[in-house]
Amino acid sequence: MKIALHTFAVASSLFLLSATARAIDYAPFNYSGPGDTVITGIRGASDVPGYAVITGSLSIPNSGGNTQAIIYEGSIYSQNGTWTPLTPTINGQTITTSTLYGPNTGYYDTSLGENGIRAVGSYKYSTGGSYDHGLMYTRIGGVSTWSQFDVPEEVAGAPVLYTIAHSTMGSLVVGNYDVQLDRGRAFVYDLNSSTFRNFLPVVQGIAFDSITAYGIWKNSNGTYTVAGGYSNLANHVLDAGYLVDYDPSKTGNDAYTHFTSFQYQNEPLASLISHFDGIVATDDGYNLTGDHATLASPQNQLGFFAHVTRSEDGGFDLTADWLSIEYPGNAITSGNTVYAESVLGVSTGSTTTSYIATVPEPSSLALLGLAGLAAILRRRS
Repeated sequence: MKIALHTFAVASSLFLLSATARAIDYAPFNYSGPGDTVITGIRGASDVPGYAVITGSLSIPNSGGNTQAIIYEGSIYSQNGTWTPLTPTINGQTITTSTLYGPNTGYYDTSLGENGIRAVGSYKYSTGGSYDHGLMYTRIGGVSTWSQFDVPEEVAGAPVLYTIAHSTMGSLVVGNYDVQLDRGRAFVYDLNSSTFRNFLPVVQGIAFDSITAYGIWKNSNGTYTVAGGYSNLANHVLDAGYLVDYDPSKTGNDAYTHFTSFQYQNEPLASLISHFDGIVATDDGYNLTGDHATLASPQNQLGFFAHVTRSEDGGFDLTADWLSIEYPGNAITSGNTVYAESVLGVSTGSTTTSYIATVPEPSSLALLGLAGLAAILRRRS
């Protein structure tokens, strides 16, 4: 089937029309106790729409910037669930600061049991130096355990400064580490074998200047789709988002397929920053969120909601549908995680708040347009 390029432009315009026909719904989403809430990750936890586990951190008042891990369990729509601040417990360590990122739940991993949670993140302790260490939290049958896991020197090839775990699903954890502060490296950790790999060190012959692995989704065929960002200054890429499929049963470059780069509004020349932070599967692809900044407004770092579909060859369509997420009244909004059509993150400016932003369903006018587009596609196929 061949489709004219202007047809894709029509499809993109109709998506934007459908989403902007009425405003995105923004609402604050914060712990009611002292300290500022930072929402970092989410995973569905039930067949009930909106019932999920949220991870994040809570600032500790008068601590000089330290944070405490926190988890929310319940409806993201009614916000009547339970917030639980957590203090990691690891033998022989006095923990000073902690944050949890992308979780997994018993709903997606039966080994965790009903209401089970696994979340990853980072922390510091009094004798552990000034950089972050990788952190894992597991709750099975009401029993909670904590553990430290850092990328080993033999994998990194040099002493490791920090390890930050960003997300987990299935048997894998993805995150970042570094051996020098001006270059980020990504890792994948296999829970079954307790082994680390460098993640995506080279793809299509390109060695990245810096790469992150932030979001992960386990597909029904046993592969995983990972989202993050990279820079490659030789190719004039300051910060672009990417999606790639990863098969943990394979080694080397054979483990990676369908690497695809994305930049905000599909405009590489206008985009300064386009970074994927969160991912969730849909019927035809993935919804994503992250951060963007453009040449037109480089001082405004904003979030986005994006949708990428799978192509006929099993890869990803080269263009995405994008919507800017801009919490009202603030110049800075981060898109940290996504659930269905809702983006969650943090916004700062005149106020500082965690938030939920829900993208509206298509309007009836746009639905008519989409129906017309479907007719065009049928005639061209």
